[in-house]
Amino acid sequence: MRITRTASACALLLAACSSACAQTAVEPMQQVVVSAAAAGEQQQRAQSTTTAIIVGREELLRQGDASLADVLKRQPGVTVDASPGKDAQVRMRGLGNGYVAILLNGLPAPSGFSLESISPDLIERIEIQRAATAETSSQAVAGSINVIMRRAGPAKGAPANEIKAGSAFQRGHAAPQLLAQHSGKRGALAYTLAATLKRNVNPIAARSTEEGSAPALLRHTDWTDHLVEDVAELAPRLSWQPSAVDSISSQSYVRWRYIHNVKRESETLEVGAPTAFPHNWQRFETRPLHLYADLAWTRKFAGGARLSNKLAGFRMRREGDFVFHGMDGLDRLRESHLVASGPVEREWTFSGSWRQPLWGSHSLAAGWEFGRKDRSEYRRERHLDAEGSQFYTSDEDYFAEVDRSAFFVQDEWDMGADWSAYLGLRREDLTTKGQGNAAAPVDVDAGAWSPVFQLLFKPQQGQEDGKPRDQFRFALGRTYKAPNIVQLMPRRYTVDNNNSATNPDLQGNPDLRPELATNVDLAWERYFGKADMVSVSAYHKRIRDKILTRIALQGGAWTATPDNHGGATARGLEFEGRITRGSLAARVNLARNWSRLDSVPGPDNRIEDQPAWSGNLGLDVSAPSSRLEAGGTFSYRGTVASRAGSPVFSLDAPRRQLDLYALWKFDTQARLRLALSNLGQRSYRERLVYEGAAPLARTSLYQVRPTVRLVWEQSL
Repeated sequence: MRITRTASACALLLAACSSACAQTAVEPMQQVVVSAAAAGEQQQRAQSTTTAIIVGREELLRQGDASLADVLKRQPGVTVDASPGKDAQVRMRGLGNGYVAILLNGLPAPSGFSLESISPDLIERIEIQRAATAETSSQAVAGSINVIMRRAGPAKGAPANEIKAGSAFQRGHAAPQLLAQHSGKRGALAYTLAATLKRNVNPIAARSTEEGSAPALLRHTDWTDHLVEDVAELAPRLSWQPSAVDSISSQSYVRWRYIHNVKRESETLEVGAPTAFPHNWQRFETRPLHLYADLAWTRKFAGGARLSNKLAGFRMRREGDFVFHGMDGLDRLRESHLVASGPVEREWTFSGSWRQPLWGSHSLAAGWEFGRKDRSEYRRERHLDAEGSQFYTSDEDYFAEVDRSAFFVQDEWDMGADWSAYLGLRREDLTTKGQGNAAAPVDVDAGAWSPVFQLLFKPQQGQEDGKPRDQFRFALGRTYKAPNIVQLMPRRYTVDNNNSATNPDLQGNPDLRPELATNVDLAWERYFGKADMVSVSAYHKRIRDKILTRIALQGGAWTATPDNHGGATARGLEFEGRITRGSLAARVNLARNWSRLDSVPGPDNRIEDQPAWSGNLGLDVSAPSSRLEAGGTFSYRGTVASRAGSPVFSLDAPRRQLDLYALWKFDTQARLRLALSNLGQRSYRERLVYEGAAPLARTSLYQVRPTVRLVWEQSL
């Protein structure tokens, strides 16, 4: 069946390309040079048939954010879940965990791409697509975020050299950073070399309380987690235009990281039994190396036709050592757990597209993607008693491979002055295979046909200069979410202490099926002049084969396993507004989300971790005659209550965050930036409740401390 579907997709692609090539063949080759100023981000958004929010370079750099994750948390309909001890997870419409497609220059981002590690200085713009397009990944149930990296060479009017040096401070710990960029051009060759040295520090202090009634239990655990990450990165970019019709470009990076993490736990018992190790200490060290490189070639043909090809490769290697020391309440050593692991990931992608204007009002495009990702890992574990004698050993190896193929065809049609439409079809297939000495083999196919239709209506009445401009959008499409390797591999990831219904082991399920979603989006937009706008949008998603987490006793240990179970519905409203008056620029966005799981009884049978409310309120002050710029953003994420597991209920308290910044311009080349973040809240609470035969609740209270960043920016 997979071969038949792929062959059908190939035939569709070849038919589209043949039609476009036939149109091109009858026209003589000619050279056309067009010079025009780049339209503003708001103008691009208004003119695009597909619904997209464009975050330009000015907004990327305005608040001096340290990472891309900090930029995204201020965007309409986007929240960033930065829970302590976890990687930042981006959500759209409140949906994360694989529902959002993260793209790098239009292609799925490699495994080593981290929103927290990439600097906004290296990015040209961000395109936030609320509705999927055939050209990008179909694995975008909530939408996609396309990160466009800066091109090689100095930008027009920009300095050839830039240096940014400074440090962040949190809980008395310094996190210095240095970013240097050099750009140049020699004939047809343009180049940029960016180097980054920085330290990230994430100290966490929290208290967890466990309560149970059968048997009676009241136990407190105070714990600290101190993570230090050192990063060194070199990112060269090249662009070569040997002729008027050919252009070649390359982007790459080499990133070395050293991660050192220490966690300590101290338990206080009021009622019930203690855990096996009331006091424990654990350390994790790793030195991952990430390598990425791509090579892109574009050729222009007569009549506006264009052929593009890109080959990209990625490799990651990480050697890690984990040590756990379990002690009793008097700090006497009971057991030591030693783990050595070494995952290696390799990935390559070959993609291309053909674009051809047709009949004056159509813009046809067809393309393909082929890729393979494999991951191999060893895990050597030893358990020692208090005297150092070994009483348990484990030696595991596994290898997993994911083959991906995709074909698409799309057409953008200007039907007149008032109407434009987008119609696309994408076929995407994934095959995941895995085997190891500690788990059963895995062989899973996932994929879907994804038709997409979008419509833009721009009534011409009232479109004169200086008057408000209204437009209406409609989008209908099909997307899917494929299970990842960890969810599929039936390998168990165990906890070292206090296995329970609220702290279970994790185990994959090779029988998982992909989730399929039908999406409908509506929007009304009004634009006032160049910078002011207001927008109201609504969405409805129907998801089939929803993957839920089931927690149960297996072999004497509590284990969480994913499983397909019924359907789900998600819907919501979003509001966005921007206004500029003189030196003041204000922005506001607000989102309201609802969801319902068919197979889980209510109340609060919502999709996991989806907030009901979220929003941002921002103000920037910038006068042309002043050397000072300042502003800030207040972010709010409402209560997250969900009963998405069985039978588990989670409740996360609201989060409020205030970020402020100030920029002093000493001259055209020297600037000093001060940024304050995490000012809105001193602590927040998370609660997880197991509602089975032996009820158990875990409540964690996290302390939040402000972060201060001071950075000197110098252009040379």
